[in-house]
Amino acid sequence: MPDFDRIDLMNYAMYGNDFDPQWDEIRAFIKSSASAQKELEEIKRTVPSPHVGKRRMSNAPSGDARDMSGENSNSEPRKPNTGNDTKTWWQKILGD
Repeated sequence: MPDFDRIDLMNYAMYGNDFDPQWDEIRAFIKSSASAQKELEEIKRTVPSPHVGKRRMSNAPSGDARDMSGENSNSEPRKPNTGNDTKTWWQKILGD
């Protein structure tokens, strides 16, 4: 049976599972070694699971651009400006 180190145990703690045959050897090693079991428990306590940190935002965007920019959705929608303000950006640069 191969000997595994702390990095192997950390990888198992982060990404391993009890069903994937890819992790059979390290599971057998952990079962046969009391020190590996203790080490794995310590790793699980100190290293957060990659699945725990991925939380959804409490206020998920609804797809409205005003919601994403932080504007109040209850306010009146913006009215387009009239006159010289409606020039395109290149017209403003060229002075047309």
